[in-house]
Formats: sequence, C-alpha cells, structure tokens
Amino acid sequence: MTREIDWFATQAAHNLVAQSMRQAGPLVWPLCGHNALLLQPGAQSPAPPLQCAPITRLWRTGGRFAGDVIADDRDLPLSSDCIALVYAAFVLETSADPMCLLQEFERLLVSEGHLALLTLNPFSLQRLSGAWRRLALKSRLQWSQCLQESGFEVIRHEAIGPLWASADKAPATAGFPRPHGLRSVNFTLARKRKSALTPLRKTAGAVALARESTQA
Repeated sequence: MTREIDWFATQAAHNLVAQSMRQAGPLVWPLCGHNALLLQPGAQSPAPPLQCAPITRLWRTGGRFAGDVIADDRDLPLSSDCIALVYAAFVLETSADPMCLLQEFERLLVSEGHLALLTLNPFSLQRLSGAWRRLALKSRLQWSQCLQESGFEVIRHEAIGPLWASADKAPATAGFPRPHGLRSVNFTLARKRKSALTPLRKTAGAVALARESTQA
C-alpha cells in the first residue's frame, strides 16, 4: 500500500519544496555528467537547473511515478549504469518500499555517480501539526544507514528549508543561534561506491606468474 497522501498537493508543501530546492541549488549545480534522473513529489514541483543532460523527470501520482516514463518504485524502466546524477526530492517519504527505491537508484547510477536527496526532517517542529503523520519519515542518520546498506557513500549533509514560522520571522538572538538541526529538510549527497577490483587483480597476477614459470 502506498504511503502517498495529499499533503504534497497543499500550498504549504509547494512552498517548502520550492524553498528547499532553491536552497539546494548551489549544492547540486557543481555535479555534471551524462544523464540525470529527477524525481519530485508532484508535477507542479519546480524543476531545478542541472548541469547533467539529458534529464529524465518523474513525479509522484497515484502511488507510482509519471512523467517522461510511467514507473513503479521497484522497477524504474531505465538501463543499469546509465545515470550520472539521481536527484530525488521528497519521494522516499511516499514510497511503499524506500529501500527498494534506493537500490534502484544504485542500479541506475554509473560507478561513482551521485545521489542527491531531499528528505523531511522528523525532528522539525512542523511535524507537530500532524500533517506528516502518514509519511515514512527517517532521520538523517537513519537515511545515511539505508544509503550505506544500498551501496552508497555519504559525502555531505546540510540542514535546509524553513524553521517553524515564529523562528523564521524573528532574528536570531545574540549568543543563541537558530537550531539548524530542527530545520524542516535534510539535504544528503551520496556517491555510488566503486565495484571491487581485487578479484581481477588477483587473476591478472596469477596469469603473470604462470607465464613467468613457463618461460623459466
């Protein structure tokens, strides 16, 4: 059963998604390469500027993905090892199987390709409204563990997005900085780990030794 709810169709969600993707722009812009996959919570989500091209864009609808292709979380109809950048914004929270979706991202990415994630922060005070109660929320550390289990190396994390309304309107008090850990969004950048080359090196070494023995 999908965890998708209507919250991402609300104006509050549109504002949060737009602000978060705007703040994440400078963090994602340096990434470049051939082919990018952009996944977003809805068709109205703003498409960020990316240096990777071409871009395949998908968005949540009815528990699946629509857009340039129709897809399920368990089977994204793209070739393995063909994507330089996967930019997934707020789609793990609405996945019936987030780990399976992460494994699909790992399959699609080239070796050392990048995965940029935007996820809701369960420690944000915005959660107290109850609007996120049916979403699959995880902390930054929990998502990092899921990424490592799926074959990724986490290389950067930033707390972005708005704080709660009263804190956003009031300036930070001297000596009491705003608690960035309570911001509403986590940005995580991960890299697909290289395939191990040790078996190939052992084979090559064995061949070389065999030739040396023959020549002797």
